[in-house]
Formats: sequence, structure tokens, C-alpha cells
Amino acid sequence: MIKDKRASDGSRVETKGVMPLEGMIMDLAYQVADMTIPEIDRAFPLATAGRIATDLSQWRQFCETIIKGHDQPDRNERLIVCANGRGNLKALCMTRVMQTEEGPVLDVPVQVIATVVDEEGVRRAMHDGLVALAYKTGSVLRETAAA
Repeated sequence: MIKDKRASDGSRVETKGVMPLEGMIMDLAYQVADMTIPEIDRAFPLATAGRIATDLSQWRQFCETIIKGHDQPDRNERLIVCANGRGNLKALCMTRVMQTEEGPVLDVPVQVIATVVDEEGVRRAMHDGLVALAYKTGSVLRETAAA
């Protein structure tokens, strides 16, 4: 039995199969990857939260253009999502490789993190994924905005 701290008299209540959040260590795995066509609609709430889009049909067209552009050498934009172990999208960012005087830079003009449970874990997973993408593209990571 676990003592229910909500009970004013300090009584104990049976809590079989229930784990209290207090003191619980977050052990979540996150997957950071390019957005796929099936994730476009699921990412729309993140896009509206980040003020990237307000219209679903325009959002779909915008995403499809970027996703299909991955095969074209002159396209340098990507949409990256972070999903938890259940496949729920917890973050979205847009990236682009820019040529600067210092060399190629992976710019992140938009990043939206949307979770109340493990914000730091999602932020860390997204950052690690972006560092890996910067390495893969031969660029340096530069995060210019976060929401």
C-alpha cells in the first residue's frame, strides 16, 4: 500500500498497478527523424502551436513539397519530428543548410517542443538528432529560434 498524500487524514489507500508520479524517473525513448507523409496531419497541432501554419491544406502542401525535395540535390530544407515510444509527436522543427562565409550551417529557424511530462528529455533528443544531421550534412548546428 502507498500512502495517499491527498488524504487529509493521512489514511492509506490500495493502489494496485498504479505508480505515483512523485519520484518517478522518466525512462522514455524518443525517435528523431525526418517527417514522413503519414505524420503530416499528426504534426499539424505542433505547426499551429509554433505559428508555422494555420490552414491544414496549406500545411499538407508545404510538408509534401519539403519531403519530396529530399531527393533533389538543390533542396536543403527538412522537417524533423521527435516521437515518443508510443509514436506520439512531441517536437517539430524545420531545418535548412545555409552556405555562409564560415562554411555550411544547419540553421533551425523553427522548433516547437510540446510536452508537459519530459520537456528536457524531448529537447535533448531533438538536439542530439540535429547534431547528427549537422554531421551528416557536413555543417555546423545553429539553433536560431525555439518555441
